[in-house]
Amino acid sequence: MRLLLVHQNFPGQFRQLGPYLQARGHELVAVASHQRQVGLVARILRYPEPAKPQVPLSYSAGLWHEALQRAEAVAQLAAGLAADGWQPDRILAHSGWGETLGLSSVWPMVPQILWPELWVRPEHGGFGCDPQKPSPGLPQQLEQLGRNTITRAALADAQAWVLPTHHQAASFPPEFQGSRLHVIHEGIDTAKACPNPEVSFEVRGCRIDRCVPILTLINRNLERLRGFDVFMRALPAVMAAEPRLRVLVVGGNEPGYGGGQPTTPLRQRMLQELDGQLDYGRLHFLGRIPYDQLIAVMQASWVHVYLSYPFVLGWSLLEAMACGCAIVGSEGMPVAEVITSGVEGVLVPHERPDLLADRIVRLLARPDLRVQLGKSARRRALDFDQAGTLLSLAQLVEAG
Repeated sequence: MRLLLVHQNFPGQFRQLGPYLQARGHELVAVASHQRQVGLVARILRYPEPAKPQVPLSYSAGLWHEALQRAEAVAQLAAGLAADGWQPDRILAHSGWGETLGLSSVWPMVPQILWPELWVRPEHGGFGCDPQKPSPGLPQQLEQLGRNTITRAALADAQAWVLPTHHQAASFPPEFQGSRLHVIHEGIDTAKACPNPEVSFEVRGCRIDRCVPILTLINRNLERLRGFDVFMRALPAVMAAEPRLRVLVVGGNEPGYGGGQPTTPLRQRMLQELDGQLDYGRLHFLGRIPYDQLIAVMQASWVHVYLSYPFVLGWSLLEAMACGCAIVGSEGMPVAEVITSGVEGVLVPHERPDLLADRIVRLLARPDLRVQLGKSARRRALDFDQAGTLLSLAQLVEAG
């Protein structure tokens, strides 16, 4: 089967699925808008990033300006393939950037399977959840309209769409619920993300292993949407209660999913707020680190914290669960889809650093409970093992 994979940041969602489909004998051609090397032996077609508008546009209008440029560029690449006699049997694509909007004009009969990820609602940006954010104003409403209209237009041409979690699937309006919607996670590698009692590595000249209490937080970016400020406000009490504790924080300092971050990154603002209350000799900000190091951090963790307002479920939570971490997470979605409080972890209200600190300290003092929760978390994470999820995705693609 010939498959066209489209993702401006390829491989994106197809990081595992692409090689898996190739191993099943399918011919892949991919489309991307970057020039980075891709770890996939396949034909990669590239188009330039969209040009900025000469006249400043509103954010929502800018979304469509960029989407239509991407749609045209991808359609032109598709037309070139068609002129060479190449036609895919299926088109697999992320719908979020408008790249597929012109493909039905080139191949009207080719089925499209799309990964829309989320139907954007106010709470996904923290509105109605974050006490520091007011009710969404007209600019935020128009941004959501712009994003969702792109998704709606893309799904109109699709035969099927795939969401990784039930929480994300439930965000879509009733018209998109039904037989064309499939809830299948991309999957994690639970053979790599697994418990390792012998893990050992060095951070700033300090040996890190499971002999010393380790508290971890891992996010793409250190932002309010993922509870970084709540975590930081819990740290003084936690570090005072356990003088041997080392804290490992992984994540960048960009605005993140929640957007709207002031010029000063949240990490710097929190360090200023907590000046004199933290032991910096035991607090390590690691930035973004390679995957193998990320897994080692999780394997060393005694207690792992994952907080989030309602949004997409991060892979790092599932991988931490697969590593057997004792999780303290935030109540509600998306965490509650994979963790029942008292079973696979402990859940606390998002905006309660005092309760967060209390639960962390209790877990640090209870090795029996950490082991119990970690084993249950590992069992739940196995439901997301890529051996099963990739097979389900491949069967969907091959069934057409």
